[in-house]
Amino acid sequence: MGHHVHLNFTRCLIVFLFLTGIHFQLPGKQIIHDTLLHWIIDGVRISGNKITHSRVILREMEVHAGDTISTGSLNELLDKSRENIFNTRLFNLVTVEVEHSSGFDRITIVVSVIERWYIWPIPFFQISDRNLNAWWESRDFSRLTYGVDLTFYNMRGRNETLKLIAHFGFNQSYGLSYKIPYINRKQTIGIGFGATVDINREVPVYNEQNQPVYYKNGNQTPLQLIFAYADLIIRPNYFTTHTLSIEYNRYYLSDDVLSIPGFSLADQKLQEFFNLCYMIKNDHRDVHFYPLQGYYFDIQVNLSVPNTLVENTWVKTYVRKYWKFAERLYFAAGFIGQASLGSNHPYYLARGVGYGRDFIRGYEVYVVDGQHFALLKTNLKYAIIPLTIYNIRWIRTTKFNTVPYALYANCFFDMGYVYAPDELFSTNPYLQNDLQNKLMAGAGLGIDFTTYYDIVIRLEGSINLMAKPGFAVHLIAPI
Repeated sequence: MGHHVHLNFTRCLIVFLFLTGIHFQLPGKQIIHDTLLHWIIDGVRISGNKITHSRVILREMEVHAGDTISTGSLNELLDKSRENIFNTRLFNLVTVEVEHSSGFDRITIVVSVIERWYIWPIPFFQISDRNLNAWWESRDFSRLTYGVDLTFYNMRGRNETLKLIAHFGFNQSYGLSYKIPYINRKQTIGIGFGATVDINREVPVYNEQNQPVYYKNGNQTPLQLIFAYADLIIRPNYFTTHTLSIEYNRYYLSDDVLSIPGFSLADQKLQEFFNLCYMIKNDHRDVHFYPLQGYYFDIQVNLSVPNTLVENTWVKTYVRKYWKFAERLYFAAGFIGQASLGSNHPYYLARGVGYGRDFIRGYEVYVVDGQHFALLKTNLKYAIIPLTIYNIRWIRTTKFNTVPYALYANCFFDMGYVYAPDELFSTNPYLQNDLQNKLMAGAGLGIDFTTYYDIVIRLEGSINLMAKPGFAVHLIAPI
């Protein structure tokens, strides 16, 4: 229910250490200028993969041993192969180059990687508010949950991921998940599964003045949740992924929250239901964690298994496009839309604008719930420091001594609309707030810093249509 704030002291230390480095260089790439019309690929040689199996890397290559490649398309295929390998998020640095073989028209592809550190015990802190910016207004440290998120990336060298969580304090959560991206020889089918148990002493129960109101009653637990899921993942090519999921939800609600109008639309303390979910994703971004060029598209469908207590059926889409206008100058636009079907939506399942990535800059501290919503985000940025590689010579391990980083100045404009029909308020009057059924827009300026291990730090100042200025810190890409 709350926004998770991960304070990764190890990663913060890394960012500090690279500032003390004494040498930097620009990343390069191999360019083929020869006049031959075609090249024959003798083989692919991989180095630096001490843990990662070679077949995980070869799966992402767009050129293979035995291929005959035209000179005009070779550099593009090598660049795309490098992007594909980097986007596995297994490596800090990837280079793809060519070497001439013994034959006149034969070459060998040379892939060099620097592996990441794969075991991350990340300290966990949770403030029981929607997000960091909302919490900043009260700065109440008594609402603290603490623990650890332990993640093992690249298990068995096969890009498998195991996550364990243990959170204590104000709210408690325990869980695990495991993802196996490929279980067949062709590396096109994968699986995932997981389960969590949440014990909450405070939960948001309705909205007032476009902000959630939280309920707590001493040491009582107004909401307990058991959640489990299983995924079937199909990736038939480099860019398309299908995910089919089945989810089990078991909510146990106290009498106090059941008595709040609209929080639950049924009187039962125990409310169980299943969801069937399907998502198709088409991803052509150059760098997934902070894209500059390419495009992304997905559609998500969540079907609620017929249930008299809960109806949780919705359709959602993300569309993002990234352009390079000129040297160091980039533009991006993104659309987010969601439509919910039916009217039997209890408050504890309501998710409108103001959660996760679905917010309008300038309105970070607000929640706007409704049946449907649409957002448009735009961003123009200039690379003050383009992608640069920094070498910290006194750190010996390549997992930490080779640091890519970049710095961007940007301006943005976002707008959105949340539709909330009158009949929605007949079942839950506390959902009604004055930002519903009204155009929202925000604009501003910001600074983005990116570095390795997918670290993004964004500082943004904004102003919205209510003429209210704001300042926000974000830890994900803007679009």
